[in-house]
Amino acid sequence: MEYTLDTESPDNYHFWTAITILGAITKRQVYLDMNMFKVYPNFYVFLIGPPAARKSAAAAIGVRLAVQAGLRKFSDKITDAALIKDLSEATEKRIEGQTVELCSPVLIYASELGVFMGLDAYSSGVIADLTDLYDCPPRWEKKTISRDSELILGPYVTLFAAGTPQTLKDVIPSMSVGQGFTSRILFIWAPKRRKRVPMPQANSLEKFLVEDLKLIGKLRGQFKFSDDGWKAYQKQYMERPEPEEEFEDERLHGYASRKDTHLLKISMVLSLADKDELIITAKEISAAIEALKWMEAGLSNVFAGHGSATTSQDVVRIFKQIQASMGKVGYINHKELVKRNFAQVGVHELDLVIHTLEGAGAIMRIVGKDPRSGVTEIMFKVLDNEFLGSKRVQKPKSLEED
Repeated sequence: MEYTLDTESPDNYHFWTAITILGAITKRQVYLDMNMFKVYPNFYVFLIGPPAARKSAAAAIGVRLAVQAGLRKFSDKITDAALIKDLSEATEKRIEGQTVELCSPVLIYASELGVFMGLDAYSSGVIADLTDLYDCPPRWEKKTISRDSELILGPYVTLFAAGTPQTLKDVIPSMSVGQGFTSRILFIWAPKRRKRVPMPQANSLEKFLVEDLKLIGKLRGQFKFSDDGWKAYQKQYMERPEPEEEFEDERLHGYASRKDTHLLKISMVLSLADKDELIITAKEISAAIEALKWMEAGLSNVFAGHGSATTSQDVVRIFKQIQASMGKVGYINHKELVKRNFAQVGVHELDLVIHTLEGAGAIMRIVGKDPRSGVTEIMFKVLDNEFLGSKRVQKPKSLEED
């Protein structure tokens, strides 16, 4: 994190960029054997935030380091044909003693999620393919339009993208949120850039970080739990609530059901960042738990307005308008809300949104003299600043060292 101190991007964007790149650079060479299945440290990570939150800036730093360390990056618009082509071109031969293995590690990077996935990503079948590839099957076979079959041996896909909540809503249908594909994604939210930096200073750490990535990329073998690591993992596994108990939002139940896999992947990467031995200790398990809590604190912002109701995004937008006015004049009147939103909603739809916010206890209505005009107006104030879950997307203290 020291390398990124003089940048504008928020801490959590940098942290999850590092997690993503560290996992990608292992190229399917390390794994954790859970007897019935293997876990590999590949990630699907989407950095989500409003425009100018410096999402792509954070991602670009990590991707640049990864490319310098020898990782292949693909940034084409994702289609069935492009995915097969990328995996085929990424195929590598590895020789271990008398054994020859083929694998296909690839980092798929999209600085603009909307351009990368497109509105037809679900209907074209590419999302189903990415869902299958997430678990790193030993071989992946895909029938093409010409009815031929393409066989990819040892696929290892890392998916890294950046976008706004609106872009996410455009490319992922509301009915699909929480299902197979999105349950495999870690959505990282930040509300704005961390600070302003007119010109970042040159950083001498870059060459050392690239060398570290190269060394990590040479590690091979099976991860093991230390005694305290296994006890820590087993304890959290047995004590963690069921998905429907952990999250009220049904859209998060799919993620919750895969949370243990996310936890193991993060623990592996944190271990790689700390030492050369492929050992998961209680320290990594604890840090991974805190990392997921950090990520979860922003999920309500990621999916705000992603409901099936047509007014859901209007509720989010109008609440934010009232919230912003609190910091300026302490309220907003009805006329001002109409002026700001007439292009999106009519007066009746606006009143429906206001009733929704009032019913949720998010805002309150006041009838009286407007302090600025002196005229009797209907005015609104925020009662619950955490209505959208916008609090505490802060780095846990336990992760400062890691």
